Amino acid sequence: MAGRAIVISQEERDKVTQLRIAVGAYREVHRLLHAVPWHKGVPDEHTPLLLKLKEDLVKLGYKEEIALKDAFADSELLNVKELGFTDMADFNARANEVDIIAFEEKWS
Repeated sequence: MAGRAIVISQEERDKVTQLRIAVGAYREVHRLLHAVPWHKGVPDEHTPLLLKLKEDLVKLGYKEEIALKDAFADSELLNVKELGFTDMADFNARANEVDIIAFEEKWS
């Protein structure tokens, strides 16, 4: 792995943890929804799930129109920082096979 000490603020960790909790809750409810055989109301049932996720992300400070994109970018950035890289560009430039495997095993 890269082995460089990267400073990650507690605020950054907390925000990403909260967004991962929100996404995890969405994924679980979505999984349960799709565990039921297809029925006429599925699209109507799905919309509130996505709206709730966006609402949760907006509460964390993300702009509504790009909340999901930005949230996953922040999560990805935390992942590469935890591996000792400054950002994705640094990761893409210097990561070796071990780093790539470690990255793939992180939350996404």
